[in-house]
Amino acid sequence: MHKFVQAALLTASVCTGVLSVSAAEASDSIGFTPQVTSLTGEKKAKPSKNYLFPEATDLKDNNPFINPEEKSWENYYVPYNDGALVYSPVEYSASLKEQNSGASSISAENPLFITADRMQYANTTGEVSAFGDVDIRQQKDRYQTAYAYGNTQTQKYMIPGEVLYTTPMDYMKADSASYDGNAAIGRFNKLRGWDQGVYYFAGESGVYNRAENKIVVQKGFLTTKHAIAKVPDYRIEADSIDIYPGDHYTAHDVSLFIKNTRLLTMSSYTGSLIPDDSNVNMWTLIPRPTYDSDNGIGLKNSITIPMGGLSSGVSFYSQMAYYTKVGFKPDIGFKWNTRPGTFRLHYAKEESSLNDDHVWVEKKPSLSFDSNHFYIPGTEFFVGFTGEVGRWEEGDVKGTHKDWDAYISHNPIPMGPHMAFSWRAGYRKDYYDYNDTIRNNAYYSMGINGGYGPVAAWINYTNNNLNGQTPYSFDTYDIQRPLSFGVKVQLTPLDAVSVGYTYGTSNHKLEHLDYTYYRDMHSFYGWIEYREKDRETKIYIQPKDFRF
Repeated sequence: MHKFVQAALLTASVCTGVLSVSAAEASDSIGFTPQVTSLTGEKKAKPSKNYLFPEATDLKDNNPFINPEEKSWENYYVPYNDGALVYSPVEYSASLKEQNSGASSISAENPLFITADRMQYANTTGEVSAFGDVDIRQQKDRYQTAYAYGNTQTQKYMIPGEVLYTTPMDYMKADSASYDGNAAIGRFNKLRGWDQGVYYFAGESGVYNRAENKIVVQKGFLTTKHAIAKVPDYRIEADSIDIYPGDHYTAHDVSLFIKNTRLLTMSSYTGSLIPDDSNVNMWTLIPRPTYDSDNGIGLKNSITIPMGGLSSGVSFYSQMAYYTKVGFKPDIGFKWNTRPGTFRLHYAKEESSLNDDHVWVEKKPSLSFDSNHFYIPGTEFFVGFTGEVGRWEEGDVKGTHKDWDAYISHNPIPMGPHMAFSWRAGYRKDYYDYNDTIRNNAYYSMGINGGYGPVAAWINYTNNNLNGQTPYSFDTYDIQRPLSFGVKVQLTPLDAVSVGYTYGTSNHKLEHLDYTYYRDMHSFYGWIEYREKDRETKIYIQPKDFRF
């Protein structure tokens, strides 16, 4: 006997959970046989050595996490905070297992819901089949397909055709899939998709474990949103990639590619999926060209490798730079990321950011600390602290240098829909053993930035109240009280130009006049700057999705 129910909700209780189904048509039948009796969820053919299968990048223009019309130059790269790194993935995974313990499989507290245009259900055997616009949900996981079948007693469900799988952090498509409700494990064939809309991955097959919040991609690749193309601009390929959405990944037997050129291979590498940790990834090894009139033509790259167990927060990093006029300029050392901030022990040849004469100092070695921002409760005010001790060498000027800097600031303050005001105030103290001197600096800075349509503008002022002298040119202020202002115009979606002025308020003199041309280069952006008064040219190339 068959019973048909039009537009009804059918609920069947099983020994370990609850299945809720709704459809335009449901049937209660004995001996119901699904129309499809097998699923190609496991790959049967020998996998190709080329992980870029035809469907691998079909979601490149379908990123639901971002606005495709967005053309802001400020959003061409992810936010960056040098102090973050991969935050204890082992502890992260352990906490997820604890949170999800007993809460991932199908149960009365965590039911599985199925809706479809048409549905058949066999009360005796527990077999169910759904047709048309099929929507399967459990907690925040969602499978959308045209046909699915399974069994409420075994709690195993099959999707033999294309399926769209979504969670709050992931948007993924596969050629076929299956879901084991008892084990809370989903299996996918030929999967590809997005993590947070920033990272794109694809693979021959994959397994998602809800209890561990972990996707294992087999024979696949990983890249970033702006590098996506039929052949991505850069990517890592690996025999398997363990993805912990929104946190980190570990790739095994992994290679780094630029287009179809392999740069290097490693047995394994752990990288970050946290946007602020974009520097913890293999693609930072890609050589980046640069040029300026004083240093010459240069090449830069870097790598960060977690060490001492992932939960330690300790990593080794290497930032290499070579210039035709000034030679090899490395920065090599260790970082330790803690909740208060980041400690760094390193050897470096560093270029001054205060002196325009391209002065370099050798730090051999240096120990520094850079705190995170600590917000005053109930406000958007925050405080921070930095400190450093090390040996500085600049020509014949050599000795121990120590400094500390404490500051207070505030999140940008909106001034209407198109402008924001920012400020910072602090106190810095430098100690120089070379000539036993101390320099104090009570400083503040403020600025307004804004834009409307294709036009952006800015004005910023900094006041350094210095007491004492430094023996080094490296940290000598060229301009103690600069006022900078300028305007930038977006000429086309790919091109922009700007003009910027820097005025010395102490000597009432125009110090800098800068003309800059910006160019969108797909996964990178570049700019050429000409400083008229110094007759100096600079050329930069910077990735959009990560920082070196």
